[in-house]
Amino acid sequence: MKKFLAFASAYRWPMIIVGFLLMSITANGILVYVATRPDVPQPISDYYDRALTWDADRAKLAASRELGWKVDITVPAGEQYALSERRPVDVSVHDSEGKPVTGLQGRIFAMRPANTNLNGFSPLTELPHAPGRYRSLARLNAPGLWEMSIDTYQGETPFIYTARVSVDGVVKR
Repeated sequence: MKKFLAFASAYRWPMIIVGFLLMSITANGILVYVATRPDVPQPISDYYDRALTWDADRAKLAASRELGWKVDITVPAGEQYALSERRPVDVSVHDSEGKPVTGLQGRIFAMRPANTNLNGFSPLTELPHAPGRYRSLARLNAPGLWEMSIDTYQGETPFIYTARVSVDGVVKR
């Protein structure tokens, strides 16, 4: 025991430095492991471009809210789809008086908050037999909560809306 104490006393500072280096390597290894796990949310790929247009997007969102339109976004349940297939997303839009809003043109953005690699755009098409009803075929590759944003125009009037939608986990094999 005396030999060990003499050795520790003689090489105290090198051992402290080596200890700090090992602690730093261990902490960084843990951080890398936590950051690269597959279940960790990924950063949005175009975050810088979104940041540049943040003020304009907030103004467009405020103008959209002032219109008072009511939107319902649903993903029909019960049908079976393969993970690689596109699934229908139904959107109904009514004005503040309850009348259907027709003539919207735009797209829907499906974003998976838990895995942004699954995000994607798809066009929004008006259903000719149902005024105020629109449909899109979106690639929804995972069950759970999705954030659906519609970005549309009716003539010169922009309209955006965002909602969280639950997608069931039934898939075709």
